[in-house]
Amino acid sequence: MKTTAILFDECLAEVSDDIKIELDMSFALADKIDSILREQNISQKQLAKKMGKSEAEVSRWLGGTHNFTLRTIAKISNALGVKLLSI
Repeated sequence: MKTTAILFDECLAEVSDDIKIELDMSFALADKIDSILREQNISQKQLAKKMGKSEAEVSRWLGGTHNFTLRTIAKISNALGVKLLSI
């Protein structure tokens, strides 16, 4: 019988590299937003209110698996007064 760890590794091996990169970027962006919120002493609820969004939506963003659009990133950047992306 295969262990959970072996099954996980086998499943992970089947994920394409571009999906792995996308997930890494998504988690990094969520971590950056969370860090900025803590630095500015802003709650998820306050950010949601500032953006006209629900607290649940902001919570999903910070979960790390949200597929951020450039528009959403721009709105969050504007709401926080920071540049989230640099190209």
